Amino acid sequence: MPFSHYKAWATAFKFELGELGGTTFFSATYLSSPFNLPRPMTRVRDPIHDYIDLTPLETKLVDTPAYQRLRWIRQLGPANLVYPGANHTRHEHCMGTCHVVGRMADSAGLASEERQLASAAGLLHDLGHSPFSHLGDEIDGLEDHVDRTISLVSKTEISDVLSQEGIDPKEINKIITGQHNLGTLVSGDLDGDRLDYLVRDAHYTGVSTGVDMGRLITTMSMSDGHIVVRQGGLPAVEALLTARSTMYPTVYFHPFTRGAELMLARATNTAIETNAFTRDDFANFTDHKFLSELNKAKGLPKRIVNDFENRRIVKRGVSITKDQAESSGLNKAERSGYEERIASELGLDSADIYVDIPPLTVVPGLKAKIMKENGDVVLARDMSKLVSGLYEAQFDHWRGSVYGPAENRDVLSEASNKVLGL
Repeated sequence: MPFSHYKAWATAFKFELGELGGTTFFSATYLSSPFNLPRPMTRVRDPIHDYIDLTPLETKLVDTPAYQRLRWIRQLGPANLVYPGANHTRHEHCMGTCHVVGRMADSAGLASEERQLASAAGLLHDLGHSPFSHLGDEIDGLEDHVDRTISLVSKTEISDVLSQEGIDPKEINKIITGQHNLGTLVSGDLDGDRLDYLVRDAHYTGVSTGVDMGRLITTMSMSDGHIVVRQGGLPAVEALLTARSTMYPTVYFHPFTRGAELMLARATNTAIETNAFTRDDFANFTDHKFLSELNKAKGLPKRIVNDFENRRIVKRGVSITKDQAESSGLNKAERSGYEERIASELGLDSADIYVDIPPLTVVPGLKAKIMKENGDVVLARDMSKLVSGLYEAQFDHWRGSVYGPAENRDVLSEASNKVLGL
């Protein structure tokens, strides 16, 4: 390359170390150049994607208080009680989602304006999560985290940041909720959210997966407003869905982690009932603030959080299959009654017994679509016996459970079987 070209590059860039919301980053800021370089980008080092480049809009969004709160919300809730490395947060996951959505948009050949809309939605999609992430799903009467996200995008300074860039916050919300032609990139069967969290969660828990994200993304296209994978990418889809089937029982519904989550849920519901704090207070807490407020509460919430912080977690005494739950007619709405009767059998306080009946829902991704070589679009399970088998077997790992004090584990099984008719 001629010396003049080297000189042009040297004057075109300013290299520096800086901070983004407290995170040190290496940035290459484009100043001026004969090569028509793009607008300034902030480059963030990430253990999953190597480097994540944030546009000026995305950088402004990251620096808002609503986004910075995610820095203190663990991605996997209390899973670090089982997997010590699982301390990653919604903050980094949302950056990762933004990055993956951008790559998917590039692969699908979307215009730069559409790419920015989709990646911004990916960045903001988890703003509404409660402390310990999905703990909010267990809190009586709490607004769904997606609804809360929509409110935060519309009613905080995030709305102002978007509007200043000529972006309608309502359009971002439509993408987040899947009610937009770009929604499939953020809220679909093979979206950027799921691609990032699967690989990121596996990395931090140490669970081995054979996911080839690069191959999967490069074989993606848009068809009738939906992300599809070209036929050559089917093996990558199979690997991804196999990994997900492993992660659900191994990590997301690990019985010890689930017991810890149920304990925190009971402490929270009790604290709200006794006016220690409100539902809105809880929804705005970070993980640290939440545990601190439970410690300030009296009675059951304080006792539970003390046990939680010292890893004295209730033990599962009974594991219930889908067939057993259906044949016994178990109903989640009657959970309190089950707990009182089991506790009575054991001479315990019903607050020490936890009956868990998770929802029966199709694992996301098992409706993934493949574009055949002739252009026809079909479900992946119609082209792959492996995916079809995963679809049929998805409830094999579903488990209802009864938890109680560790010292009562043996007698808990007998009492639970009697009360629940197992």
